[in-house]
Amino acid sequence: MAQIKSTVFYNPKKLKDLSQSSGFDFNKPAIPYLFSFINYFLPLRAKFISESYVAYEKDKIHGFITIERDERSRKRLKITKVFLEQNSFDIGKLLVQYIISRYCANGAVSYQVVVEDSQADMLFLFVEGCGFRKNAHELIYKVNSDDLKYDENAISEGFKFYKNVKSADVCRLYNLNINSYQRHSFARTKEQFEPYFAAGMCDKISFSYVLEDEQKGKVYGYFNITTYNNVDYMLDFVLDAAFEVYFEDALCYIVHCLGKRVKSSNLYVKIKTYFTNHKIFKEYCENKGWELVKSSCILTKDYLKEIKESSLLKSAKIVFNDITPAFKSNTSFNP
Repeated sequence: MAQIKSTVFYNPKKLKDLSQSSGFDFNKPAIPYLFSFINYFLPLRAKFISESYVAYEKDKIHGFITIERDERSRKRLKITKVFLEQNSFDIGKLLVQYIISRYCANGAVSYQVVVEDSQADMLFLFVEGCGFRKNAHELIYKVNSDDLKYDENAISEGFKFYKNVKSADVCRLYNLNINSYQRHSFARTKEQFEPYFAAGMCDKISFSYVLEDEQKGKVYGYFNITTYNNVDYMLDFVLDAAFEVYFEDALCYIVHCLGKRVKSSNLYVKIKTYFTNHKIFKEYCENKGWELVKSSCILTKDYLKEIKESSLLKSAKIVFNDITPAFKSNTSFNP
């Protein structure tokens, strides 16, 4: 019978050997073992790096899964890596069910995984085997910088390096542009747009820009760029519905800024279909003839919906009387 154990307590040599033989990236060398050990014992709200688990039987690894907080959400988690040996569908279900039960006990209420459309087996595992639902799509296009012309005088105005003081404005912008029926699954809090205290321990670099009207004090666009190797950069963004025309200017500005950081780089654009205006950006990339690198399905599984105390609960009078004692004292029973 398969057993499941955190990689913190599993033989690292066996993980490394399997990684070399399968080509799957198990380890994150940039993260010292001590940090992983400390992170394992922290409560969910304080975890700062991802956690991984292996399913093994008789010292042979049959499955592997990695989970982390989704954009530093307090209670929403994201499955980022899955590896299963051939004919290990039941092992996959066991791993997913294990982490869901483990983290639900620690306060998690929602789980998310992004699976490429071409990975039919993985989609079947999560949808049919584990009860996830298809909630949205994610499209990644590779930007051809030769199609973009940067004019510093015309484009730089309005684009600023993102500062923490605008986190509430950015959060409001982000949530207002999500389709109303998908807002529960993808809405964020302002804390998720603030600097991460453990950023130096992560294996990725992240920085952001905003499109801002300083006179009105309003933010109309947010552009987050991440990289794991200082060569390939991923742009994750949101633009207000009335400002889609600035999309090309934003790309020009970002390509220009990347040129100052590194001599050579690749920029990829991530388009999420849960935004109300995603079709405009999709059509723009298609009209440019940019390569669609990846099309993925965003799967979610929710357990609880957090709600604030309603005014009804605060003002309503609640009365409860156990009538049993009175009934017993005033009633006799003659057999």
